[in-house]
Amino acid sequence: MLSNNSTASSLEEQHTSTFSAIEDVIKTRRTIKRFLPQAVPRQLLASLLDVAVWAPNHKLTEPWRFYVLDGKSRVRVGEIAADITRAKAKPQARPEDVEAGAAQVRKTWSEVPTLLYVTTLPDENPEIDEENYGAVCCAIQNFMLLAHAAGLATSWSSGAVAQSPELRRFVGAQETEHMVGLIRVGYPDLEAQQPVSTRTDATTFTMWVDGV
Repeated sequence: MLSNNSTASSLEEQHTSTFSAIEDVIKTRRTIKRFLPQAVPRQLLASLLDVAVWAPNHKLTEPWRFYVLDGKSRVRVGEIAADITRAKAKPQARPEDVEAGAAQVRKTWSEVPTLLYVTTLPDENPEIDEENYGAVCCAIQNFMLLAHAAGLATSWSSGAVAQSPELRRFVGAQETEHMVGLIRVGYPDLEAQQPVSTRTDATTFTMWVDGV
């Protein structure tokens, strides 16, 4: 039978090990946009999402909605991205250059193994609406960390393609849903240059408030 001191020491070692593992996942996750052509199993994605929704969520509104695009549906995303590229082209741009750019954008988006279109449900109460958005952001972070731990890579996009009304219609999201992100998911191309990132120490932005 273990003594109280031995039990406490064992628990401390477990907590230290868990902390180190979580710290490593958080600090080594990177925004990756180069992937292998290998498909991501739907069962794996479903498992990651099932854990990701254990995010902080006031009143348990469960506002997240996930739309998974893989297989042939990625082609449509590429077409939408190409159309956006054409629409944003400068008037003086040569047509052949515009088409070359559109073709490259189409290829880039359509070759992402899996795309995850994430939305949040709105609420007529502005406070709850804001909390819902925060909860969905937490769920996305959970998903990206879990994906990294499972050997996948991700990147979070909220630009023109993610904001496209045409993409919203294509995935079947309701007009009332707010887009939070379009997440690229796949197995990383390890031969591509991996991004290096740093963070300013949190103490720079931390204020310790004492007193009454």
